[in-house]
Amino acid sequence: MTKRQSIVTVITFLLLTVILIGCGGKASLSKMTPSELFDEGMSKYTDGKYLRSVEFFQALIYNYPGETVVDTAQYYLGMSYFNNNEQELAAVEFNRLAVNYPSSAFFEDALFMKAVSYYKGTPSHYGLDQVGLEKAIQQFEDFIIDFPESHRLNDAREALLSAKARLARKYYESATVYRRIGAYRSAKIYLQKVIDEYTDTKYGPMATFEFAYMDYKMKSYDDARRGFENFVAVFPEHELAAEATEKIVEAAFKAAEADFKAGRFSLAREKLEEFKHKFPNNDKIDKVDEYLKDISEKPENQIQVTDADSAKG
Repeated sequence: MTKRQSIVTVITFLLLTVILIGCGGKASLSKMTPSELFDEGMSKYTDGKYLRSVEFFQALIYNYPGETVVDTAQYYLGMSYFNNNEQELAAVEFNRLAVNYPSSAFFEDALFMKAVSYYKGTPSHYGLDQVGLEKAIQQFEDFIIDFPESHRLNDAREALLSAKARLARKYYESATVYRRIGAYRSAKIYLQKVIDEYTDTKYGPMATFEFAYMDYKMKSYDDARRGFENFVAVFPEHELAAEATEKIVEAAFKAAEADFKAGRFSLAREKLEEFKHKFPNNDKIDKVDEYLKDISEKPENQIQVTDADSAKG
């Protein structure tokens, strides 16, 4: 026998051995009782041998679907996939338990773990595809409503807030990109989504401030002022509250000044007098007095005509 023939013979023998062992393993699983399959599956699961535990739990579920322990096996099949970082498969198995065994003692935990599987299976960086995270948020919200007394409630709330914070950041960062290129209206669309859906995250207050600031940058000073006032009212302890307070004053002055320069003298006078009343010590008071003096020197009929023309325009 040549050396080449010897090598081929050895390889052939090894392959046949592997095949026979494999066939024997599968055959042995089919011959095991439900109790033996479950015990072996739990043993492998406890030892962290999740791929092996999957085999035993699957064999039990598929070969003995009527056994009382099958829902428990179904749950730990999902947990085996989950702990093996196969969250998509885990979600499928947890869902299967919820659908097929609604009276199971593991029903509640399965729904919770299904949501967790979507959450953990989504890329952690906010810039990547977050579709699974949206599913997780919906399922965590449903879980909190459906199981208000659950031992998983606090975990569900924490996971929900974490998931929402990641999506909130995604939209907030998108707004930041548009702000940097001067596309303020587009930035407001993303900021509004954060405000509407993720106010309870740390990005909620930030988006509220930025939304008002976009109005300020667009010279919509009345809207900006209202936005900053709303921010201070809702988030008085936030680190941006002091800056928002300053912006309220700036926006109030600029709104009055814009009306003055546009010839809307009645509106300008009203806003300038309000500014003097609310911010008497502001460094813009001299300019405010100057504008008011200019308006006072105009005939009232001229002011009314000019305001009417400006409104038409």
